Amino acid sequence: MIGWRRTGRFGHAEVFALVGALTFLVARFVPVLSFHYTCPLKGMAGIPCATCGMTHAFVHLAHGDVGAALGASPLGAALAGGIWLLSAADLVRAAAGWPLPVPSPRAARTAVALGVVALLANWAWLVARGGAA
Repeated sequence: MIGWRRTGRFGHAEVFALVGALTFLVARFVPVLSFHYTCPLKGMAGIPCATCGMTHAFVHLAHGDVGAALGASPLGAALAGGIWLLSAADLVRAAAGWPLPVPSPRAARTAVALGVVALLANWAWLVARGGAA
């Protein structure tokens, strides 16, 4: 069940939408993959962390390379696409003055549980694959 809430000001939803839009701009126009960085867990233990490859996934997806994005991190590719679509939709919603949909507590708990399962599945995939991009 989804409720609706009118927002008369610039609030959290709009801030998150702008941050989401900013992640696209950075992934598309800033050469973040040229910064050499080693994941601390992978550097010390030799296994990738649960979010390894997400930067590569965001950058590849921002450049339109869906296959490389999914290869770097399936969850990262899904997050990037989801964040960018929701950011665009929320900025349109805010500009049009439409109310903000508010999920029910049960829907929020379900989303959190699915997110945890997705994160663990992504981590298992990365470990089985032998690391991130």
